[in-house]
Amino acid sequence: MRSTIYSKALFVLAALLVFIWLIPVMWVALTSIKPTAIINSAVPVFFDFPPTLDHYIEVFDRFRFGRAMLNSFITVGVSTVIVMVIALPAAYAVARMNLMHGDTWALVILSLRFMPGMVIVLPYFKMATFFNVIDTQIVLIVVYVAFGLPFAVWILRGFLLDLPKEIEEAARLDGLSWIQIIFRLIMPMAAPGIAVTAIFTFVFSWNEFLFALFLTFDKGSTMPVALQKTIDLYNVLWGSLSAGAVLQLLPMILVVFLLQRHIARGLALGAVK
Repeated sequence: MRSTIYSKALFVLAALLVFIWLIPVMWVALTSIKPTAIINSAVPVFFDFPPTLDHYIEVFDRFRFGRAMLNSFITVGVSTVIVMVIALPAAYAVARMNLMHGDTWALVILSLRFMPGMVIVLPYFKMATFFNVIDTQIVLIVVYVAFGLPFAVWILRGFLLDLPKEIEEAARLDGLSWIQIIFRLIMPMAAPGIAVTAIFTFVFSWNEFLFALFLTFDKGSTMPVALQKTIDLYNVLWGSLSAGAVLQLLPMILVVFLLQRHIARGLALGAVK
């Protein structure tokens, strides 16, 4: 009886949290298709309005959202791939190769991720200016790799520690090198954990604003920076801002939808100790 009440209470709480999360998302989605006159009206209008795509047209024509989307896909995609290619062998080394005080090294690696962005954005700006890569995709790729790598190594290490060592020992007896073990054994077994780590890395880079704002101005700007241009000192273009927000949210929803099976398995694997 108690377990049934407890389960129902958890379900109600989860449903309430989902509903609270969906309210602002629904508001943004509806605002993106409302006419400007209705958005600015004193009386709120929720559903009774003629839908329009003018705000979506405006973000592409006026705020160059097409270029920003392309920049985001390139910088985020390339940086995520680089992070995962480096993080998997690094996490394997920390988890398996008995490096000096593996737990300490893992904590040191993770602490690099906690460096406040405002502390190092100016040095990054100076270096980008010196190497003439300011306002380019290259500088953002370097920054996103530098910030995403420590967290990815930390997460992957936790997944790798849960994998049985006996399979790797048998593979070594069969003559496989550690590189072959990583790519032929570890990757298939840790696929859910790799998917979860890749999504975390993708989401961080996709939503990152501070470095993109300071290190790009026009040609290299990403979607968060393009969204910021809908706001000035005297006005907020709520329709365009909402349309841009919807466009930025859709790729993340698509990624999660396509990888939901791996995400569920990865979270379950990470939770079982």
